[in-house]
Amino acid sequence: MAVSRRGGVGLVFTLTLFTSAFLMFMVQPMFAKMALPRLGGTSAVWSLALVFFQAVLLLGYGYAHLVVRWLGLRSTLIVHVLVCCIAVSSLPIAIAAGWDEPPEQGEAAWLLALFAVSVGLPFFALSANAPLLQAWFARAGQARSGDPYFLYAASNAGSFLALLVYPFAVEPFIGLAPQGQGWSLGFIALIGLIALCGVLTLRGGAAMTAAAREAEGNAPPVTWRARMTWIVLAFLPSGLLVSGTAFITTDLASAPFLWVLPLAIYLLTFVIAFQARPLIPHKGLMSQIGLYGTALGIFAVTPLGGTLSLALNLLLCFLLMLGCHGELAQRRPAAARLTEFYFIVSLGGVLGGAFSSLAAPQLFNSVSEYPVLVIASMAVLGLAQAGWAAMPRTLVQGIGAAALLLMMFRAYIGFEGWAKQALLVGVTAVLLIWLALGRRQPAAMALLLVAVMGCYAMDQRGEPLLLRTRSFYGVLSVTDSANGRFRELTHGTTKHGVQRIREEDGTPITGPAEPRAYYYAAGPFGSAIRHLRDAHAGDGGRLSDVALVGLGVGSMLCFSQPGESWRFYEIDPQVVAIASDPRYFTLLRDCGPAAGMIVGDGRLKLGYVADGSLDLIVLDAFSSDAVPAHLMTREALALYMRKLKPGGIAIFHTSNRYLELNSVVAAAARSLGLAAWHNVMEARYWHHDPDKGDVVPTLVVVARNRQVVPGFDTDPAWRLSDPGAVAPWTDDYSDIPGAIWRRLWPSQGR
Repeated sequence: MAVSRRGGVGLVFTLTLFTSAFLMFMVQPMFAKMALPRLGGTSAVWSLALVFFQAVLLLGYGYAHLVVRWLGLRSTLIVHVLVCCIAVSSLPIAIAAGWDEPPEQGEAAWLLALFAVSVGLPFFALSANAPLLQAWFARAGQARSGDPYFLYAASNAGSFLALLVYPFAVEPFIGLAPQGQGWSLGFIALIGLIALCGVLTLRGGAAMTAAAREAEGNAPPVTWRARMTWIVLAFLPSGLLVSGTAFITTDLASAPFLWVLPLAIYLLTFVIAFQARPLIPHKGLMSQIGLYGTALGIFAVTPLGGTLSLALNLLLCFLLMLGCHGELAQRRPAAARLTEFYFIVSLGGVLGGAFSSLAAPQLFNSVSEYPVLVIASMAVLGLAQAGWAAMPRTLVQGIGAAALLLMMFRAYIGFEGWAKQALLVGVTAVLLIWLALGRRQPAAMALLLVAVMGCYAMDQRGEPLLLRTRSFYGVLSVTDSANGRFRELTHGTTKHGVQRIREEDGTPITGPAEPRAYYYAAGPFGSAIRHLRDAHAGDGGRLSDVALVGLGVGSMLCFSQPGESWRFYEIDPQVVAIASDPRYFTLLRDCGPAAGMIVGDGRLKLGYVADGSLDLIVLDAFSSDAVPAHLMTREALALYMRKLKPGGIAIFHTSNRYLELNSVVAAAARSLGLAAWHNVMEARYWHHDPDKGDVVPTLVVVARNRQVVPGFDTDPAWRLSDPGAVAPWTDDYSDIPGAIWRRLWPSQGR
C-alpha cells in the first residue's frame, strides 16, 4: 500500500508539472498571435516574446528559490496558492485595454510592456512551478526524492507537446477568444493540482523534512566557476533559439506555426538531456559533435535555400542545443541546490535571448549573431570535452586547417558556379576528415567553420552592396545587380523593389525613373489599374484617393497621374528613409507629385481614414517573403470595403514562394459576398522580359460586385477566383499549414 501511495505521489507531481508546462507554452504562441497585427506581423514579435517569457521565467525561478530557502513548506504552499489566485484576476488571456496601437519608435519596449500587463501575472505564477514543485518533491519522502530532476524532463515534455498541439490542433480550428477561455479553465484546475501536491508533501512528515534539511546542510557548496559554467551553457542554446528562429523564418509567414519549430527543438533537447537514461547518450554525442556540427554548419551556410536549408539548420540547432543541455545535466548539483541551479540556468537563458533579440540588432547589420553563436557553441563544447590542457594543440591544428582552406579558396576565387562550390566543399571535406582522424574536435572544427564562412564572405565582396541596415522589422540591403543595370532593395532574402538605372550599353538612364520587377508597366499591376481607370471613364479615368500599404522603393507611384492623391502606409521607418534617399532610389521623386507617407501598420492606420473615401487600396506589405496574415483576414477585408467608394477595388499582392494565398483572399471575399479575380499566370498573357528585370506577380482583386469593374470579366488574363473548400482567415483563425500544402500540391490543396 505504501509503495502504491508513493508511486501515486510521483504521478501527481508529474501530472501537475506536465500540465503547468503545457499551459505555459500554450500561452506563448497564443498571445504572440494576438499581438501580431499591432506590429505588422513581423517575426520580431516572436523574438521579443521569447525574451519576455524568459525574463518572467527568471523572476519565477528567483521567487521559487527565495520562498523555498526562507519559508517552511506550509507557508510556501499558502503563499504560492495565493499568488496563483491573484493571477486569476487577469484572466481570460487577451490584449489589455488601451494597448491597441504601438508608437512609431520604441516598438520593442512597447511590446514588452504589452506582454507584461496582459499575461505577466499568470505566466509568473506558472514559471515558478518547475523548481518549486521539484523542491517539494525532494522533501516528500518518495523513493526518487533524492534526484527529482526527472520531473524537469516531464515538465519540458509538457512544453514540447503544447508547441506541437497548438499549430496543428488548436490554431487551425479554434478562435483566439475560445482559446483564452479554455486556457483560463485549465489554469484554475492547475491551482487545485498545485494545492494537492503541497498537501502530499506535508504528509511526508516532519521526520522527512528534518532529513531533507540535514541533507541540505551537508550538500557541497556551489562554486562561482560552476555558476559561470551553467550561465554559459544556458546562454548559448537560448541565443541560438532566438537567432536561429530569425534566421530560418525570414521568408515564411509571420505565424506561430513556423516560429514554434526551433522552440520545440530547444525543449526537446531538455527532455532528452535530463532523462535518467537519455535516448542519445551524452558521452557518445560529445565524441562526435565536432564532426557532425561542422558538417551541418558548412551546408547550413551554403546558399541551398528552401526546405533543405530549413531542415539542416534545425538539425544543427538540435545538435548544439543538446550538447549544451547535456553538459548542464551532467553538471547539475544535489537536490538541495536545485532551485539555485534553475535560477542560474534561467539567468543564462535570459542573457542569451536578450543578446540575440535586443543587443544583436544594434551590433550587427545582418543576422550575424546566428553563425557567431554556432561557432561559439562548437568552441565551448570543445573546451568542455578536451579541457584546457588539450586546447593549445587543438587550436594550432584548427588554425592551420582554416588558413589552408582560406589560401586555397583565395587562389581559386576565379572559379564560377558549381566549380567553386565543389572546390570549397571538397577541400573542406578533406580537412574535416583530417581533423576527425586526429580527434581534434570540436574546437578545431569550429575554426574550420569560421574559414568556410570567410570563404563565402570573400565570394560576396564582388557584389556591389551600397547599404545594409537593420531595423526592428528585419535586414534591409541596397545593391546593384551584377550587370550594373538595376538597383535593388532586399528585405531579408527577397527583393522588394527594383529600379533600372542604366541602359543595356551601361550608360546611365537620362529619362524618367523606371520601376521593374513586379511593377513593370505591362504587368498585372498595370492591367488592374487600367481596368479601374476604364471604369472611371466618366471622371476622365482619374482616381482621386489611393492608399498603398507597403512602400518598397515607391514603385507603385509610377502608376499615378497628375491631380491624384496617393498615400503610402509603411510600418518600417528605415524603408521610408531608403526609398526617399535619391542616392539610392528616385522613383518617389520622379514618378509624380509628392506622395503622402504615414508610418505605422497599414491596417491600423487605415482605420482612421474616412469611410467611402478611397478609389483604390493596394495591399503590398511584405516582411522578406512573408505576407502579414492580419492584412488578409475577413475583418481586414471588411475594413477595406468600408473605406472604398462604391466603385473602388482592393488589390492584394499574394506572390509567395511557400504559401498559396489566392484562396485565402478569395475565401474572405466570398464570405462577405464580394467578387474576386486573380491574374492567370500563363506566359502568353503577360509580355515580360526577364533581361529587363520583369517578374510577373500574383494578384487578387476584390470589388463589391462584378459590375464595379467589368473589364476583369472580359479580359482573358483575369479569372474569377474560386477558393473551393478553403475557409476564410479571420483575426481569430488562420491555417498556415493548409496554405503551405496548397503551394506544394496545388491539385490537392482545395
